Amino acid sequence: MTKRNSKLTRRQILKALIAVVLILAGYTFIRGFYKARHRPNVLLIVLDTARANQFSCMGYHRKTTPHIDALAREGIIFQRAYTPSCWTLPSHAALLTGLYPIQAAATSETLHLPYVNTTVAEVLASGGYDTAAFICNAWVSKERGFAQGFNEFYEIWRRENISAARMPPLETTATEKIIGWLEKRKEKNKPFFLFVNLNMAHLPYRPPEPFLSGFINPGYNNKEVNRIADVTSMWPHLAGRITFDEKDYRILKDLYDGEIAFADDCVGRIIDCLRGSGIIDKTVVIVTSDHGENLGEHGRIDHNLCMYETTLHIPLVIRYPKLFKPGAVSGEFVNLVDIAPTIMDLCGLRGEKQKHKLLEMSLVREERPHRPFVVASNERPLSGIGLMKKRFPEFDANSIDYRMGAIRTSKHKLIWNVERNIELFELTTDADELHNLADIQVETSKKLHNMLRDYIHKLQLNTETTFFESKDAESLEVLRSLGYVE
Repeated sequence: MTKRNSKLTRRQILKALIAVVLILAGYTFIRGFYKARHRPNVLLIVLDTARANQFSCMGYHRKTTPHIDALAREGIIFQRAYTPSCWTLPSHAALLTGLYPIQAAATSETLHLPYVNTTVAEVLASGGYDTAAFICNAWVSKERGFAQGFNEFYEIWRRENISAARMPPLETTATEKIIGWLEKRKEKNKPFFLFVNLNMAHLPYRPPEPFLSGFINPGYNNKEVNRIADVTSMWPHLAGRITFDEKDYRILKDLYDGEIAFADDCVGRIIDCLRGSGIIDKTVVIVTSDHGENLGEHGRIDHNLCMYETTLHIPLVIRYPKLFKPGAVSGEFVNLVDIAPTIMDLCGLRGEKQKHKLLEMSLVREERPHRPFVVASNERPLSGIGLMKKRFPEFDANSIDYRMGAIRTSKHKLIWNVERNIELFELTTDADELHNLADIQVETSKKLHNMLRDYIHKLQLNTETTFFESKDAESLEVLRSLGYVE
């Protein structure tokens, strides 16, 4: 009987190693596949220019948002949600990066989102998510850096996405395309991140039926309504070329309410699609806004150059039954910069910006520190200054050439018009911010001013940034039609 050689041959060792590698690879694949299948989808909807107090779920007396109200009953509503800026581009930068606009260098003085930033879409895409965006506002464009991380990025405002045969509102087209995109998800197991910008609440206010007749006072005549519906921006009003009386402001508010109701209807259609596909409970649904709007308060329209509650207080509703109890209400201060870390946290992913401790800002973390205040800022409005100088040469453009900041606590609101003046309001007794107490409550004013100044100073980015000159004729045409650029 021959004795068997107990030593393994090289071939046997190699086979064993290959088997181990294959087992580990299979385990990694299965584990990754399992995690991908059990990661939630994310639907992030921004209702551009939608202010909080015009939503019925926020206490508004008109039933403007029945679909979002229902969503809030199934999730959580944040009653003190704020934007870190008063207009679209910097607010969207904060939303998608988790950084304040100054940190991201996406401000009125740069007019783009620099590629040195990492967006939540990039983080999710690297983690195995399908990422897509449907955008109705030309400020949030690929050219200006907002397509970072998106596998699909649809700029609905472009002519190629609009049928010449029929011209429905842009947002109707967007909603139909979004529903079509979601319908195709039935055949895929891969999780998705879908970002939507709907721009109907932005000037000019031209709500389609039945939302126009549903909110406009029948006592107004068509000429009166059309005059207000033709106002595209704040700049002619600021220059005194367009004037409003109290009736005009009432018409303005009615038209705006109609647009909010139209936005709500589009959200409802998208949510119905999720329900019909059977994936709504596997999807984190977030509905918010980038900033609010003035509807005659302080004699203002639009939202630029303004830090009042009308422009900074925004809606925020999140539906995800696994983590948020239905009907929950939060009175904590939250900010748009919290959204990206919340999404990454829910999806079990982390971006390279962990040095900013993003997950400490996640809205699902019990250890999230209490936030005693929120801040906002805006840099020099360079495009607006240029527009006013060229279009309204009689207007003193220096009067708007300054930076702004605001800090909001439970009791007070301080607005700092840099190198101009300070406004202080006690919101518990003056919710409409009509009585400036800066010269009366001097110590409070000084304390809040120092807090705001120090906070903004800490946010400053050390990297030099430059003003972005767009070369995209079509996007400039859209922005020009809205009165944003000359």
